[in-house]
Formats: sequence, C-alpha cells, structure tokens
Amino acid sequence: MAIATVEFTLRLPVSFHEEGGWFIGEFPNLNLSSQGRTREEAERNLIEAAQIFMESCFARNQLDEALKECGFQPGHANAAPEADYLTVPVELLAARDGSASHAC
Repeated sequence: MAIATVEFTLRLPVSFHEEGGWFIGEFPNLNLSSQGRTREEAERNLIEAAQIFMESCFARNQLDEALKECGFQPGHANAAPEADYLTVPVELLAARDGSASHAC
C-alpha cells in the first residue's frame, strides 16, 4: 500500500548570536530558539525544533491556531534580501489508506 504524504517548507527569518561559548539561533516569528557549540549545530537544532513544533501543533489540531497567533496569514511576499533565512522542511504522512471520511 502506498503512503500519501504532504510536504512543505517554511522559510523563516533567523538570527544568531554567541553567548557563553554557545551559538544561539532564533526564529522570531515562531518564538523558537535553540543552541549548539557551532553555528552549524545551532542551525540544525533550530530546524529540528521548528519541525517538532509543526508536528506537535498538527498532532494536537492546533497548527492553524498556532500559525495565526504567530502572525501568519495567507499571502505572497518577497523576502528582504538583507535578512538571513533558513528553510525548514516539514513532512506529514497519511495515517490511513486514503479513504477519507470527509473532504476538506
């Protein structure tokens, strides 16, 4: 049996600073932060934190509400070129065989 998936990416402004020998990364739009001994480690940890946040919100039927509370809304915008961004891949798997009980 084939498994259906939904894949999307988040492109989020990011900031980094060093504190006490650690690199701290933050996604201000999601109010998420993480750390690492190197900038690269902090970046990986921050992306993982955002993925876990998205998956957790989805599992609790709160993704829509959480994104709205973070200020997201439908639209198309061009990012400011001077800002730093990270891309966060998110994948959701279908939990059943595709015989939906209702349509969106």
